[in-house]
Amino acid sequence: MSYETGVRWKLLPFVVLGFVLLSWIVFEAFGIIDFEGVVQRVRAVDPATTAAVILALLVVDVLLPVPSTPLIVLAGTALGVPGGVALAVAGSMGSSAAAYALGRWARPWLVRKVVTLEELHDMSRWWRTFGPWLFGVARGVPMMAETVGVSAGVSRTPFHVFFWYTLLGTVPICVAYVVAGSYAETVEQIVMISAVGFLAMVGVGYLLRRRLR
Repeated sequence: MSYETGVRWKLLPFVVLGFVLLSWIVFEAFGIIDFEGVVQRVRAVDPATTAAVILALLVVDVLLPVPSTPLIVLAGTALGVPGGVALAVAGSMGSSAAAYALGRWARPWLVRKVVTLEELHDMSRWWRTFGPWLFGVARGVPMMAETVGVSAGVSRTPFHVFFWYTLLGTVPICVAYVVAGSYAETVEQIVMISAVGFLAMVGVGYLLRRRLR
């Protein structure tokens, strides 16, 4: 996989989020979907089913361009703060553990489906600047969490170091999104919380990259 192809793949979460936002605007404008009632219907679904679906989607985020931010916000909307935080942290850490396992034990051709050699070199520069704190810093930055997890596996970083520093970065972000999501009463609010959080983390990633230059 070429570097350009890898970049296009990594841009898919932006495309997916943009599609969701555009669809919401168009559908609401034409009254195609009753967005006001969606949140109530989600909350009426069996919590175990909702949790299982969200957890599965968060974990497979390492291989598929799943927009995890709206899912974490939705966890707060559907399950409340305690259950939502537990679910969001478990799903996010599951995704990180899967990324680590992929980097450490998968065949090189499969690893290159997720990260490029260029990105692995970039992670080495990030490591020299941040050390193990890189795992926590990267957790909330779109497109970086999976790359860092795979890179940690490739470099054979001790799993316990990767796990605990990643957890330190994961918990505050999940708590913030879930608490905000618990106050959401409409799809409009869920989308706006997700969009603001997503763009804020993109800004953080941009500033960190500028620092490395």
